Amino acid sequence: MKKRFFVFLMAFLLLFSVSAFGEEMTAEQRVFDYADLLSEADEREMHLWIEEMQETWRMDLAYLTTNDTEGKSVQQYGADFYVEHDLGLGENYDGVIFVLDMGSREGQIITCGKAIDIYTDYYIDQMWDHMVGFLSDRDYYNAFFSLYLDMNELAGDYETYQKDPDSFLSDYSKAQKTRGILTSAAVAAVFGLVIAAVAVSSMRKSCKNVKPYTDGRAYLKENGYHLSVNRDSFVSTHTAMMPIPREDDHDHHGGGFHSGGSWGGGSSTFSGGGRSFGGGGGRF
Repeated sequence: MKKRFFVFLMAFLLLFSVSAFGEEMTAEQRVFDYADLLSEADEREMHLWIEEMQETWRMDLAYLTTNDTEGKSVQQYGADFYVEHDLGLGENYDGVIFVLDMGSREGQIITCGKAIDIYTDYYIDQMWDHMVGFLSDRDYYNAFFSLYLDMNELAGDYETYQKDPDSFLSDYSKAQKTRGILTSAAVAAVFGLVIAAVAVSSMRKSCKNVKPYTDGRAYLKENGYHLSVNRDSFVSTHTAMMPIPREDDHDHHGGGFHSGGSWGGGSSTFSGGGRSFGGGGGRF
């Protein structure tokens, strides 16, 4: 009798622990594969990445696949989902959700809280470029893994940047400097071509009234020509400067804009569920 009671007790405790574990996994679920693109093994591994992001950088990460966004844009659908499922860490709901809509074949990286500061438009474009090839090849697991790797690396760089913004040269700043040099060179080249074209045109006009002679003596002065004074005099110099507008000085995306300074240029923002979100993506 005691043995039967012990077996019953052990079975009850095991059932209770399994039930509690299932509830915990549901509460911490961050992979919502409603389009059925991933295996169970894929989802288990993805949850390990997510836990690392949460513990290392105190940011949430979620993946959502769907076949229908219920008439909303993919971006708005993802933002609403983020709010409804209480995603994000801390008082600012810091985190990222990647939404993949198979109906429109569109993906959107959506940021919230401090993720808006870290993953600016410039870096979002880079992350999307790294993912889109995998998505086109239907390699969804590696597309999601690529996003995680980029997020992890940029979060580390951003932490270093915050410690000393003046000495840290971000990837965005490097790109801007290179672009500025190329733009200046192009402006100088165009300006030089214009000056040369004007000079050649002026020379051609001045030669229209000149008549050719067959006898070379016609070009000689009767008593010759003598220089009495030979002197070069410096008169003046003039330097013209032209301001080159920076692309990040303006918002080309519509909606709001959150400046990111020398780190990343800034993030386009929109509202969802009373919160502010950033991000971007495209079709594949």
